Amino acid sequence: MVAITKNEARVVNFLLRNFSRSYNINQIAKEMALSPRGAFKILKKLESSKILLSQKIGNNLISKINFENDVSLDVCQFVLAEKETTPYIQTWINDFQSLRQLTEMALLFGSILTKEKQAKDVDILLVFPKENLPHVQEQIKKINQIKSKKIHAIFQTKEDLFTNLKKRDPALLEEMRTGLVLWGRNILVEAIHYGKN
Repeated sequence: MVAITKNEARVVNFLLRNFSRSYNINQIAKEMALSPRGAFKILKKLESSKILLSQKIGNNLISKINFENDVSLDVCQFVLAEKETTPYIQTWINDFQSLRQLTEMALLFGSILTKEKQAKDVDILLVFPKENLPHVQEQIKKINQIKSKKIHAIFQTKEDLFTNLKKRDPALLEEMRTGLVLWGRNILVEAIHYGKN
């Protein structure tokens, strides 16, 4: 894999999670709190590494993830993993490990990530084969019995995830934009690749 700086990783993560929108250099600089010159250098390096593609639309140069490059796909999975968590969030992540064998992807989102102990419930998106539904529901029931906050789980098959991203489902786009991917980063990158057009 290519060496990537923290700011380069932030830019890739931002463009990946916001795949449904188009951003030029100035917009990326503003969103990432970078100077336009700094953003330009980062985008040029990522483009020369074939991680990003740029496209001229009018007077704007728009940057997008290059999903046709294996290195780019590896970088995308890497940046999704690079998110710091607090001890409180880590406790919840540990509690969800019992779902790992039953699900292909888990995305923690919502107020638990911002309000932590003050959140009323815990939102999680789980992707798994339809036949695992009874087992997943049973595991969530067990976790709910020992935790003080209720888990609000959204269940989707891989096909549902792909279809809903393709439809640009607003709730799903927001969950992806702000959520914490616990596992299944490869599924999420694949779904974004499918849903980008």
